[in-house]
Amino acid sequence: MTKLTRRVFLGSAATAAVLPAAAFAASVPAPASGMGLIVFYRGGAGAGINARFDIADANGKIVAHMQQGAVQPVSVTPGTHEFSVPDANDTSGEITVAAGQTVFVECYLDAATNSGKLQFRIQPEATAMKRISKM
Repeated sequence: MTKLTRRVFLGSAATAAVLPAAAFAASVPAPASGMGLIVFYRGGAGAGINARFDIADANGKIVAHMQQGAVQPVSVTPGTHEFSVPDANDTSGEITVAAGQTVFVECYLDAATNSGKLQFRIQPEATAMKRISKM
């Protein structure tokens, strides 16, 4: 590999590393008029990396399929919404969203528990985008 070929290759790799965050930012829709948006995401590292699970709303409707690197926006009415993971014992959480607001929710498995309990953690947009860009 010549020096020029190496520079072009490394430059292409650096550009590709930047694209996921830009592509994600472009793909997250603005909340519909009078609605809120909850963005569930799951990083690409950590405990239970190969585990897959679904997230259901209070009515039991599956709203997101989570696996390593998943990002799932869910449109909701303003207010407090309960979400659960049907496949996990005692895993549920409430998320409050206002009209026009986007809430980022990181989903992860807590390796500190024996069962690897799924957890929801609300993150500021800047933190969420930084973590998503590294997936």
